[in-house]
Amino acid sequence: MKEPNEEIALRPAKKERATKPKVATKAPWTFPQNTLEEALEIPKAIEQQNAGNPMKADMLAKAVGFNKPDWRFTNLLRSANQYGLVSGTGASAVVTMTPIGNDVIAPGSPQQRQTALLKAFRSVEDFRKVEDFYKGKKLPEDEFFENTLVREFTIMRERVKAFIEIFTKNLDYLKAFRVGETVEQQDSKRLAGNGSPAPAKTIVAEEASKGRTFLDTCFVMMPFGHWFDSYYKELFIPAINDAGMESSRADELFSTGTVIEQIWEQIQKSKILLADLTGKNANVFYQLGLAHAARKPVVFLTAKLEDVPFDLRHLRVIVYDVNNPFWGEKLKADLTTQLKNAKNEPGKSVPQPFRVLEKDEKDEEAEA
Repeated sequence: MKEPNEEIALRPAKKERATKPKVATKAPWTFPQNTLEEALEIPKAIEQQNAGNPMKADMLAKAVGFNKPDWRFTNLLRSANQYGLVSGTGASAVVTMTPIGNDVIAPGSPQQRQTALLKAFRSVEDFRKVEDFYKGKKLPEDEFFENTLVREFTIMRERVKAFIEIFTKNLDYLKAFRVGETVEQQDSKRLAGNGSPAPAKTIVAEEASKGRTFLDTCFVMMPFGHWFDSYYKELFIPAINDAGMESSRADELFSTGTVIEQIWEQIQKSKILLADLTGKNANVFYQLGLAHAARKPVVFLTAKLEDVPFDLRHLRVIVYDVNNPFWGEKLKADLTTQLKNAKNEPGKSVPQPFRVLEKDEKDEEAEA
């Protein structure tokens, strides 16, 4: 028989109940994780894909290039809300464009857009406070700027670099519309992070001088596929942006209605159209017919001149040769030049049977 003490010793010791470690919740971002230019994709899609009417988040996600409302889309949508461009956040939200967003995307005048862009920037309290603090002064070098943001504005240390990047990119974007930022003369320079000289930035009050004033769209009519998709992303889009416009293509349209209705609506909205006639693609030629019916200026390009119908060869056509080692750079430069010319003199990019002269336009307005 076991002694009592011995029995107690043989019993297994009770395990202490494990406590779950507390998971620290991350503090919400007090400033957008996207630039103002990136966030504008949200109201722009609402305007272009749904005529400015409210959109469900799942449809809106596809309209801005996401397969579903994933975390990237919800971050972008949250940024658009923080800039005051839209209302409604989350993957199941119904997103509505605000008056600020509407004034940026569909303004009645360049000044209205400039004012709205500045309002959007200042809708972010952190941006507004930093702007007020440095107004009329040069932004300090990164180390001192970081310290000031942490001490004076309580920006979290681990997020301060993201703040600086987004804040300064916004200044550059606003500069294009002549609001919020100037670059001083070349003799006032500071060293960038890589040691190369960079202009010092000064925050100033809104300017009335000329700058970028429109968010015009160029609708691209072209075949789809591996190489053509690469041309579109790497050459066509940069050339269109350099010409002062935003790009759009048929596979980027996700509004309600049939595909042809969406294409027809986009053709009518676009300032200029770009048509790659390579391969005599039937869809491209059909869309081209719609563009001519809408009396829209079109810039033509092709890899083979024989793919251009005889009836269109009297118009200027950009011919690119992919066998030329520098064909990409040349094509991009030629596209930018022709797109700018088409914007300045749109009538010359419309075939004669569809061309509306200034006199005809006045007659039509008088009859209306």
